[in-house]
Amino acid sequence: MEIVSKENEAIIKGEELLKNNQFMKDLSEIMEDPKFNAFFNKWMKTNTETKISVIYMKLYNEFEKKGINGEKLDKRINAFIIWKIMTDRNMRPFAINKIEEGKNLFKEFTKFANNNKLLEDSKN
Repeated sequence: MEIVSKENEAIIKGEELLKNNQFMKDLSEIMEDPKFNAFFNKWMKTNTETKISVIYMKLYNEFEKKGINGEKLDKRINAFIIWKIMTDRNMRPFAINKIEEGKNLFKEFTKFANNNKLLEDSKN
């Protein structure tokens, strides 16, 4: 069985999908973006690498959009916070768990960090 029996049919159906299916449109656009494609090919070779990369992306997105006092978080500060979380033996599993549970990571992490004074002193 051929996946693409007739090239014209595939082009027509593909065009329809890209017009009417937002996921397929977004997917094709991001996969054709040279920066994302380079990132994808470098850091998402295996399922494990993909999962880890998505965790980093979710952390980055969550902290960037919450920011400090409602202002967008500087990428250097965001990088530091993510590094701090992912290199700390207490914060890393907590953050990963909350992401997997679909919880409000920023709110949960702030509570956790404050209760445990983890941002003051990290004990790797």
